[in-house]
Amino acid sequence: IAAGLEIFAARGFEGATTRAIAEKAQVALASLPYHFRTKEALWKAAADYIFGRFAARMSASREKCADSLPREKTRFLLSEYLRFTAESPELLQIVLQEGIAPNPRTDWLVENHIRPNFEYVKSETTRAVESGYGRSGRPEHLYYMMVGSVALPYVVATEFQRLTGTSPTDPELIEAHIEAVLDLFYPEMD
Repeated sequence: IAAGLEIFAARGFEGATTRAIAEKAQVALASLPYHFRTKEALWKAAADYIFGRFAARMSASREKCADSLPREKTRFLLSEYLRFTAESPELLQIVLQEGIAPNPRTDWLVENHIRPNFEYVKSETTRAVESGYGRSGRPEHLYYMMVGSVALPYVVATEFQRLTGTSPTDPELIEAHIEAVLDLFYPEMD
């Protein structure tokens, strides 16, 4: 599954081959159908795996900040989302790969993983605006603005490093990125 995740994130479903996945996993190609009847079944298992890791991380983060004030909770959760993305860019690389052209995998991702996250972020951004500490705007725009501003340096890490000479996973850069994103969406209150 981990090898599949890496290959699907880098090449997309259409560009990934079971041969490349088997080689990456260091298993016999003939053994893949024993565990996953189809390439799509392996792709779904890889997507479930990374989204499951994300859901567990965010659930633990929500528990960690349960007693925080709403603004601090929202800021903390956004920072945890950014940290997860920096550690596991495959989450959004898979979404990006499949979100370009209509296909059944996009529909599956939306219904099984993306929509619940969107609904949660929509409720948080609405609460932030109503409470006076969040940027106003249409929830769907704010959602994609957040995803883009959080994820892009990690999703295109090779480009980022070649352009800037710095790895986007440099700890100082991650902290600066967190502060910039938090200030963009949940600025300091006067």
